[in-house]
Amino acid sequence: MSYLKKIGLGAMIFGSIAMSSCSNSQTSEASNSGQETAQQKDKQIDFENAYIVDVRTPQEFASGHYEGAINIPLNTVEAHLDEFEGKEQIVVYCRSGARSGNAKMILENAGYSNVINGINQSNLEKLEDKQK
Repeated sequence: MSYLKKIGLGAMIFGSIAMSSCSNSQTSEASNSGQETAQQKDKQIDFENAYIVDVRTPQEFASGHYEGAINIPLNTVEAHLDEFEGKEQIVVYCRSGARSGNAKMILENAGYSNVINGINQSNLEKLEDKQK
């Protein structure tokens, strides 16, 4: 086999492994946050009093967000822990549920037990309609 064919084959194998590992980590992350949400199905969101936090970027937030939500991007949640103090119920959401799953974990590790992963804006709106 020529040298160039070996390099090409090696690159294809490496690419396949890298892509597989990336997609598995995303799938695993999404399914973990999905499992958390499935366990929370019994827990109703008090939409009138919940502290609803969009953990997406400011740009994503500006493009549209759940009415009444505030924006605390995931990478700043730890720096803003004091803003969660005294909240009876905290609902975090993002675009897919992965970042909000991470935010939920950060908050729980900081001692908050009243955190719900709302997944995304569409899911929150559906839940609110069901509870009416």
